[in-house]
Amino acid sequence: MPIAILSEHTDLAESVRSFVKRVAPSEVLHEALENPIPNPPTYWKGASEQGLQGVHLSEDVGGQGFGILELAIVLAEFGYGAVPGPFVPSAIASALISANDPADKRLEGLASGEVIAAYALHSTLTATKQGGGLVIRGEVRAVPAAEQASVLVLPVAIDGGEEWVVLDADQVEIEAVASVDPLRPVAHVRANAVEVADDRVLSNLSRPLARALITTLLSAEAIGVARWATDTAAEYAKIREQFGRPIGQFQAIKHKCANMIAETERATAAVWDAARAIDELAEKGAEGSAFEFAAAVAGTLAPAATLHTTQDCIQVHGGIGFTWEHDTNVYYRRAIVLAASFGRAADYPQRVVDVATSTGMRPIEVDLDSDTQKLREEIRAEVAALKAMPSEDRTTAIAEGGWVQPHLPKPWGRSASPIEQIITAQEFSTGRVKRPQMGIAAWIIPSIVAFGTNDQQQRFLPPTFRGEMIWCQLFSEPGAGSDLASLTTKATKVDGGWRITGQKIWTTGAQYSEWGALLARTDPSAPKHQGITYFLLDMKSEGVEVKPLRELTGNAMFNTVFIDDVFVPDELVLGEVNRGWEVSRNTLTNERVSIGGSEPPFLASLDQFVAFLAEGHFDQIEQHEAGRLIAEGHAAKLLNMRSTLLTLAGGDPMPAAAISKLLSMKTGQGYAEFGVSSFGTDAVIGDQGEASGKWAEYLLAGRATTIYGGTSEVQLNIIAERLLGLPRDP
Repeated sequence: MPIAILSEHTDLAESVRSFVKRVAPSEVLHEALENPIPNPPTYWKGASEQGLQGVHLSEDVGGQGFGILELAIVLAEFGYGAVPGPFVPSAIASALISANDPADKRLEGLASGEVIAAYALHSTLTATKQGGGLVIRGEVRAVPAAEQASVLVLPVAIDGGEEWVVLDADQVEIEAVASVDPLRPVAHVRANAVEVADDRVLSNLSRPLARALITTLLSAEAIGVARWATDTAAEYAKIREQFGRPIGQFQAIKHKCANMIAETERATAAVWDAARAIDELAEKGAEGSAFEFAAAVAGTLAPAATLHTTQDCIQVHGGIGFTWEHDTNVYYRRAIVLAASFGRAADYPQRVVDVATSTGMRPIEVDLDSDTQKLREEIRAEVAALKAMPSEDRTTAIAEGGWVQPHLPKPWGRSASPIEQIITAQEFSTGRVKRPQMGIAAWIIPSIVAFGTNDQQQRFLPPTFRGEMIWCQLFSEPGAGSDLASLTTKATKVDGGWRITGQKIWTTGAQYSEWGALLARTDPSAPKHQGITYFLLDMKSEGVEVKPLRELTGNAMFNTVFIDDVFVPDELVLGEVNRGWEVSRNTLTNERVSIGGSEPPFLASLDQFVAFLAEGHFDQIEQHEAGRLIAEGHAAKLLNMRSTLLTLAGGDPMPAAAISKLLSMKTGQGYAEFGVSSFGTDAVIGDQGEASGKWAEYLLAGRATTIYGGTSEVQLNIIAERLLGLPRDP
């Protein structure tokens, strides 16, 4: 999924993608490996006619008047095409000048494409004051596109600080040097007592903002490269055959490709948020640290993603991927140069930690249009009325008002649109009005609404919404966990109902539950996904025995449930007989979305992890690892947010939700592993009164998170097959 979510951004991405395909096909890329790139490149005029050089620049200087998010969308598409030449460096340089002064007349030539610029992230340039200006001396190494540019935007040490200064190329010495990526030429720049006026100093451009801009825009190009590598590997895995079948059918290849898209999606979410943070900073006209945190997250994740995916793309292609003629050569070289362009990789996780533990992480909020204010006021008034009720009446009013799961159709919900659901959640939170917690029932309720009879709905839904009826899910069996369709619990038809015998396992909260959602096989002769029926089981029925299953934590959240010739009347069949798989798919879909969208209470949360870091003392190696974990955890939350926004935009939220579930559970385990390892020998202390004991509990409990709700391995299969279209296992 590209950066774009909104329709206008999707249109922009598609337009640029079409342009890139036209001007930078594979043969053009390979020609650029062997021959110098024309200056300006052959596509330059076409890009300027389309307004691409000035998409982010003010209309006052001839630009299109959009922001950094739109520029990031453009650069991601240029990354996807590995477009040769100075487009990306020039765009970054113009963004730096514009951040200092959007009306700077020097931007006019950049917006029109008449001027090419270059930038640098680091330098040894120093300046001394002389008269009404500066004298600059020193060197900047490996400046991208320096030889092609007529304007250079370079960092210079001035009076103990760092400022970006605009120099003309003819003022300095430029020495072209060989680049690992011939499509992205580099050169050393030397200034020998270059005199410049004070107006060449971008004095309104702070060092943090300059670095955030460079980081975010480099990250945008990087995720374009990562997306190409992921798509290309998946497409090859569909057609390349070994041992008589496509290699994409082998789980090793399938999981490699699924991990590629997961890492790319996580980095994409981070870049999207970093670009938005910079745009918000420009709109509000006041600096804060949120944009620094967001950019540091992008800088932690994007260069790693582009390196890992291009390496894996070569691996999936095998020998052909190691040839000069294949495009993998082009993109891996671009990935190496991009990763190097960020400077020291360790700087970004460190910055993540520094900001998170001092001024705090960037809030994850869904901003809604002002035209939703009337709806917000209506919901706020209703929430206030609920809050004013006596507590004994409030719960019933919340349940009967459809507030518990407002997305459900009336009368069980409010038939709420995605926007209304968001506002409802926000207003109940800010109004501090608690809604009954559904637990496992949250996954079962939609199935009863969708498939239940009127009698079933009236009997079960009202008390469940009031929090009075506790449910469990009787799906998994000793021989049917991830492969749920292999279940063997048997239901035999008798007068007035069914006799059911079997065993269920890993049943959360069964010892406290009054009712259970039960799958049993009613037609053993049917294919395994058919002949299954969905029952509603009274857990007090004769023949039901619940035995708590003590986990490695020492607690008993799960249970084994023995079902011995239990009678279930016909009126407790949910949906049609032998069509239970269809009903269970509804339940499982709700389960996976729910798990992906929240942090389990028995696992360390991102906020707890950051608080733990703020209270302790850690060396650089530990802080590097901690910064990576924070970046991954924050980006997983961003994936959930993008899933919500995709729903609002009418898109498919499931790809982001599926990947979020996969990644967030693994990252949550990482928090606990880090916490326990930091205690040294004290980590052996299991006393819950000790800090080490609490983190040890998180560590033990965390092993379950990559198993329940679909193991990570099964989740990787789902991602590979449904998102990348790889062939199913035979």
